[in-house]
This record gives sequence, C-alpha cells and structure tokens, in this order.
Amino acid sequence: MSQVAIAGGLLLMLAMATVGVSAFAVSRLVPAHTTCTVNCGPRLVTPLSESSTYHSANFKFEVDYSSDWTVRTQDANGISLGTKLGHVEVMGMKSGTPLDQLLQATVAALPSATWQDVAMISDLKGAHIGDQDGAGAVYAANLVQADATAVKVRFAVIAATKGGASVVIFAVNPAVVKGYPHGMPEGLDFDYLCQEFRWAPA
Repeated sequence: MSQVAIAGGLLLMLAMATVGVSAFAVSRLVPAHTTCTVNCGPRLVTPLSESSTYHSANFKFEVDYSSDWTVRTQDANGISLGTKLGHVEVMGMKSGTPLDQLLQATVAALPSATWQDVAMISDLKGAHIGDQDGAGAVYAANLVQADATAVKVRFAVIAATKGGASVVIFAVNPAVVKGYPHGMPEGLDFDYLCQEFRWAPA
C-alpha cells in the first residue's frame, strides 16, 4: 500500500473521529426536545389529568369534565355536576332567544329563598363556549344553606348559540376574593370545561 493511500486513510479516520466527538459535545450542550403537554398554543389552562365526557342526545354537543366531579343529574339536554367546591351546569336548548335574555332568565330562575342579594359584579370578557363566542357575566350572592346559614358565593353565567342550539353554562363557587379571577377558586377548571366543549357537527 502506498504512503499516499495510508495518509489518506489516516486523514479520513481523523475526520470521522472529529465529527463524532463534535456531535457528542453538541448533544450534551443542547437540551433534548420534549413534547409540549401543558400551556401549548393559545390555551393557557392546564389540561385535566383525567376526564369524563357528557354527550347531549338532543343537541349533539359534547363536553369534558373532571373525573373527580360527581354527576348530580343528567338528561338528553344537559348535565349538572358537583365539583370539589361548588357545582356547574351545562344546559342545552333550542336557539332563538338573544344571549342577554338567556343570562337574565337564568339568574331570574334562581329561587329567591336560597339565592339572596344577587348582584352582578362584571361582564365576563371573552366569554365563549367551545369555539363559539358568547356572552357572560359574574355575580355575587348569599346562598342560604339547609341549616339557614348564608354563604357568600360567586357564580358565572355564560351563554352561546351555534346552529340550532343555545347552551348556558352556570358555575358557582364559594367567594374567595383575593388570589382568584372573579373570586372563584375553580375558575380555571370552569374555563377548561368551556374550552373543551364541542358543538354538534355542522
């Protein structure tokens, strides 16, 4: 074998070794890519670790909710859920009523014997149900318990219409004014429920 061939082989081996060492060094300096599972894209809510799904037989919408919540009642139009601190209801109906009237009717239907001193706190900016913009508001009230004691609560009412269906979401929590948006400790969970709502296919 000629000296030129030997020298060429040695240079080739040296080049391969240099590339290998460089690649190893870069892999140690650059962190490995990890799949984004939280706060990905435009959503700023943490996905539920485990969820259940309700499907409306009459209006064909679906909504995911925490498996830690308990089903109080459900039928072909909607579902009522007990949360860790309060409760939330998702109610479907035929469209045709303006959204502001749906909000007013929902609040007016609350029994005055148990829902006292109801007062609107603010509009709910950016209110939506699934991919459909809607209208919403947050209220304060005193909720009278079975033992006749009153608890200060905050509740949100959100309404939206798509196709032939309107949906109203009603969510209530004990009022905790400091540290939580709108004074509702489970507000992010309620927002996640609104995000994961799926209207009937067109």
